[in-house]
Amino acid sequence: MGFIRNDAGDLIPPFAGEALPWIGGDLQTMRHFLRHDAPPPPPSHEVLIDLDDGDRLLAAFHPATAPSRGCVIAVHGLNGCMDAQHIWWLVPEVLAAGYSLLRVNMRGAGPARKLARGTYNARAGADLIPFIDAAATHDPGVPLFMMAHSLGGTAALNMALDFPQQATRLAGLVTIGTPLDMVATAARFSSRRNALYVRYMLAGLKDIAATAPGLDSRYRAAAAAARSIHEFDDLVTAPLAGHRDSAAYYKATSVHRRIDGIAIPTLILHGSNDPWVPVAPCLAQPGPRTGHSGTGHSGTGDSGAAIVVTRGGGHVGFHDRQLNWHIRATLAWCDAIRDRSGG
Repeated sequence: MGFIRNDAGDLIPPFAGEALPWIGGDLQTMRHFLRHDAPPPPPSHEVLIDLDDGDRLLAAFHPATAPSRGCVIAVHGLNGCMDAQHIWWLVPEVLAAGYSLLRVNMRGAGPARKLARGTYNARAGADLIPFIDAAATHDPGVPLFMMAHSLGGTAALNMALDFPQQATRLAGLVTIGTPLDMVATAARFSSRRNALYVRYMLAGLKDIAATAPGLDSRYRAAAAAARSIHEFDDLVTAPLAGHRDSAAYYKATSVHRRIDGIAIPTLILHGSNDPWVPVAPCLAQPGPRTGHSGTGHSGTGDSGAAIVVTRGGGHVGFHDRQLNWHIRATLAWCDAIRDRSGG
């Protein structure tokens, strides 16, 4: 129970541990897939964004139910979209906390597949900047936060590092179960014990490639023939992202050696028994520097990453007796950042 590492201190609620029957990393990871019981979101405002290359992005905006305390931009993970279960679970809690919510589809994801010839990857941070613009337009004058899950979190961290000026429009960034070291993650995810996960995720990747408008036939054929995630990334993901092969892609998208360069407050949440993403790169990060509040740059400091590793929690799980601890932790941390800045 509790934490293995908690740079955020008492800014976030304690993690009381995995709750029955969701004990262990695999059941924590699969809970939402097995139950599929997230409440459908209320009506939202459709947000369409035109990109310079002719592709379009799609998102859904939910206004705050009272004067807004801020806006949370929710980014999904690999093979996800704005209608993924972990994104739907955000809606009632974010709105109840007084925030508005922008549920986004990364380029070509989910219902946005037909709107884009391209697709997203772990360093597609530039595609997240237009969503910051959209959030500022739909909920002007309030603090903006980004909450990004799994591979979407890697893209968000790369965005914050590659485009620091644009990223400073965010009051804070939270990532959930995010690969920091893509090389280590690729090896962990592709291990024999994850064979069923690999089969499921590979089928999803193949479907994305098969339905991508105008995708070159050589990539479509390579996607259909791929026998592993590594092979898919080698022949499809890497070249489409401008890299020689999967090894170059994994190396280029990894952020574990440059996390300290993030210029905005960042909270990184990770479960110790995540079966997909290794925890070691999180634990290996340097400890927090002392910040303005005395809680370290991780707490409510002006920049840097707070690493929080829970005992248990799986991959984007964190199912305790109240379910979805990571959502409560995120909102508590956003409140702290907002209150410190006088938002």
